[in-house]
Amino acid sequence: MTLRLIEMVIPQGYQKEVLELLQKCNIIEIFDLKAGNDLILFKVLLTTEDSESTLDKLEKRFSHLNGFRILILPVQASIPRIDETSNGENGLSPDEESVAAERISREELYTNVLAVSKPTKIYLLMTILSSLVASIGVLNNNVAVIIGAMVIAPLLGPNMGLSLATVLKDSDLARISIKSIVAGVGISIIISVIIGVLVTFDPSIPAIALRTDVALAGIFLAFASGIAGSIAFTTDVSSALIGVMVAVALLPPLSVFGLLLGSGHYYLATGAFLLFLVNLVCINLSGLITFYVQRIKPLKTWDAFKAYKITYLAMGIWAFILIILLVLIQIRKII
Repeated sequence: MTLRLIEMVIPQGYQKEVLELLQKCNIIEIFDLKAGNDLILFKVLLTTEDSESTLDKLEKRFSHLNGFRILILPVQASIPRIDETSNGENGLSPDEESVAAERISREELYTNVLAVSKPTKIYLLMTILSSLVASIGVLNNNVAVIIGAMVIAPLLGPNMGLSLATVLKDSDLARISIKSIVAGVGISIIISVIIGVLVTFDPSIPAIALRTDVALAGIFLAFASGIAGSIAFTTDVSSALIGVMVAVALLPPLSVFGLLLGSGHYYLATGAFLLFLVNLVCINLSGLITFYVQRIKPLKTWDAFKAYKITYLAMGIWAFILIILLVLIQIRKII
């Protein structure tokens, strides 16, 4: 059982109302103390899966007040230990409670995903380095080096950001994520094309040949990897992301595409690019489905309704693109 500590600052005079509201939530313990400047600080200890419903109630009721602020802190341990059998009312229906279990709050998820979706200098540098490593690994048919490039590559974050932006109807996060995706893909292609122009290599190298065609198993792998990546973010299990990055394999086919394009092997290059696009589409589609199933939605009811419509539309678009790609793959095999 993972814990969160919610710290809320509001003007004095609302202590009774806050306590009455929190008593209806599934919390473990409440502390309150004066914070100065006519403000009062509440500290609420609760489980991670109960944090979102509690945060939503607090935000809806008190967010209009001057000085209102909520901080969400992870709790590493508690002495004495928390009784895991304790329970209470969290305001969720049985169905909502089951899908919300073992998931961090919407706000915490948003903060985590936003951090890995921005096209920062570090993001661009890591993309450059991972592209170089991937190209070298492919040319030397070195699986270990290729895996290292997958781990270094930061391309998974912006794709998760785009999926989250869709289910939350957040145009700012969507714009940031798209910028990062375009920048990352562009940098990787440019670097690998330059290497392909400068270096002579045999396109029959296994590391290259394996990434010039799309197998049915690869589609299921990309879809499963996208689900695993989404769950890793929503449960804050960072250790699982390393395996997801390796399984997703966005960078290697992109690097192979650039190498083949730069060396003039255009037909083989189209196969590698189709593989990259299939992986990209599957990751975004599976991310959308996972976030939707986990009931990640905006706070306000009307925004949630519009977000659902956008999510359904996006799912249809991604599915349509995937079908088009599969048709192109079959046409390419015939040609």
